[in-house]
Amino acid sequence: MHDCTGSIVLYNNPPDMVRRAAESFLSCSLDVELQIVDNSPTQELKSHLSDLPAKYHFSARNSGYGRGHNKAIDACSESKYHIIINPDITIAPSTIELLAAFMDDNADIGIVCPKILNPDGTLQPLNKRYPTVFDLFIRRFLPKSLLLHFQRRLDRYEMRDIGYDSVCDVEFTTGCFMFCRTSVLRQVGGFDPRYFLHLEDCDLGRMVQEAGHRTVYFPGATVTHEWGREPHKSYKMLLVMVVSMVRYFNKWGWKFY
Repeated sequence: MHDCTGSIVLYNNPPDMVRRAAESFLSCSLDVELQIVDNSPTQELKSHLSDLPAKYHFSARNSGYGRGHNKAIDACSESKYHIIINPDITIAPSTIELLAAFMDDNADIGIVCPKILNPDGTLQPLNKRYPTVFDLFIRRFLPKSLLLHFQRRLDRYEMRDIGYDSVCDVEFTTGCFMFCRTSVLRQVGGFDPRYFLHLEDCDLGRMVQEAGHRTVYFPGATVTHEWGREPHKSYKMLLVMVVSMVRYFNKWGWKFY
């Protein structure tokens, strides 16, 4: 059994970015295994990754973020922990070891997320409470000048009232890097495949919580995230996000405010 397995799902990502993510995972001192699922239209990225000790899977179509990770999880060997890794993540030295030790000491935790940093070292406030329709609407559609009128609410949604300096339970843990107990991940069946992209991470966390496990933030470990914010760049991705919102609220109940 491996200490940790990991999965990265790709879609036309820059090769250098993917290599940084993969190498930062593979360089840890634990016994690890990496699965890479390529949802790109061609296998162009494969030639840039062929020298890595990772298993490469070409999907031939973009089946979505959650489905891609489910495919990788199914292909993994047995492990104590499994890490969901965005291709735009760079894992700081000792982060995996610190998270594994933290999970070893806390058997009631199903998922733990580290502190997420921008490339310039500033904080990405990605811990969140369960979303409402109002929260998601104002974050996406209101101009910055109007968002100022809802700053207190946004700060609460992003858990700024609790802060990012201490260990705490988090309702909505970010999907860019999720350190999961493999047995719990298999218990809940991985990601719900009905989500193509967006809110599949919140959904997974809720399933883990419903199964009796905690989802927690641990600031003693860090990763760097080159955040793309795709829904803000494309009407197509905005539509994908709206569809995910409808599926999420249909599943967990419509909370408007």
